[in-house]
Amino acid sequence: MVMMMMSLLFFFYPVFFFVFLLLLSLKFFIQSSWLGVFFFVDSYVFVLLIFMMLFIYGLIMMSELNNNLLLLSGGLILICYMFFISSNMLMLYMFFELSLFPILVMILGFGMQIEKINSGYYLLFYASLCSFPFLYVYYKSSFMLSFCYFDFFISWEMFFLLTLTFMMKFPVYFLHLWLPKAHVEAPTTASMLLAGLLLKLGTAGFLRLMGSLNFIYVNAWIVISFIGMILAALCCVFQSDSKSLAAYSSIAHMSFLLLSLSMMMMSGKIAGLMLMLAHGYTSTLMFFLIGEFYHSSSTRMIYFFNSFMNSSLFFSIVLSMVFLSNSSVPPSLSFLSEFMIIVNSFTMSKMMFFMIFIYFMMVFYYSLFLITCGFGGKTYITYNIWNLGLVYSTVFMMFNVFWLSMFY
Repeated sequence: MVMMMMSLLFFFYPVFFFVFLLLLSLKFFIQSSWLGVFFFVDSYVFVLLIFMMLFIYGLIMMSELNNNLLLLSGGLILICYMFFISSNMLMLYMFFELSLFPILVMILGFGMQIEKINSGYYLLFYASLCSFPFLYVYYKSSFMLSFCYFDFFISWEMFFLLTLTFMMKFPVYFLHLWLPKAHVEAPTTASMLLAGLLLKLGTAGFLRLMGSLNFIYVNAWIVISFIGMILAALCCVFQSDSKSLAAYSSIAHMSFLLLSLSMMMMSGKIAGLMLMLAHGYTSTLMFFLIGEFYHSSSTRMIYFFNSFMNSSLFFSIVLSMVFLSNSSVPPSLSFLSEFMIIVNSFTMSKMMFFMIFIYFMMVFYYSLFLITCGFGGKTYITYNIWNLGLVYSTVFMMFNVFWLSMFY
């Protein structure tokens, strides 16, 4: 608790704030569950998500020059920290909703185009529409829905309403329309936080909810995740804006993650958690690199997304590693997790395997298309080399298969 208070004292000094939060996370590794009103870390999953969050914050802290954006990022990191270690459902819900505020301020305050107002509307509308059913079910359950009771039976309709809140942040297809809009209008920092962190709140909340219930019937989400995977990957193929492509690619990956969590197998859960980590690092880097290109050339169109080989060899190598990791090429962490999910789906149904095969073909196509576009071209773009040097650690984490030892 003392360390938590110390980190709050240094909130306006990002480096000290970062260091104290890192020490606190290391303490969670040593002592997994705290006896207290507030802290509750029941598995290493949430500690690893906290570490991923701190990696993203470190990258933002070193690359972002605007002090206001840094403070907003710090606020969001703190809210997400509270979310990961909150000890009851109502606190989980409160911090989940509170995380919208810093992102909304970033989009409306620092977005470049007038469409940012529209994307703010979308964000708030989806959040409010999907959130209230959760409160209804929670109050109807007389506050018995808790992390420590595992004897809770509810009908599949009620479960559908409960999970709707977290699905908006997943985001599943049909509830995803706010995400591409928010990404395209947001500054690079907000995009990195949105993709790397806010989408993980949905998955962590879904895991918490599944852990609180005794029997779950989720066929509806399996069907929606299949539709989302195929359609979002198809949307990526036809995108002309590279940032929009990265946003739709996030939707496709998160639908895949939902499929693995909905299979109700232990290996499916482990594969889903690894995919969460892999997607967090990969999508953060995707938006960071697209942002770097945008700051140098003032365009995000895939048609102009070229000349990397001519301008900076390092940039082109990192870009190819990131987008290959996005399409799950070994030895990346996403390959390992997606391979496990494919094996699981094959044991359930042959038709599933065929659908996933189509999905993978499309994902590999648009990732490779972006890499080949980036490598061609003869013009020279001046990149900030110091900024590119910051991605080393995150690239290492993206290919860090040793996380597997944490889960087994």
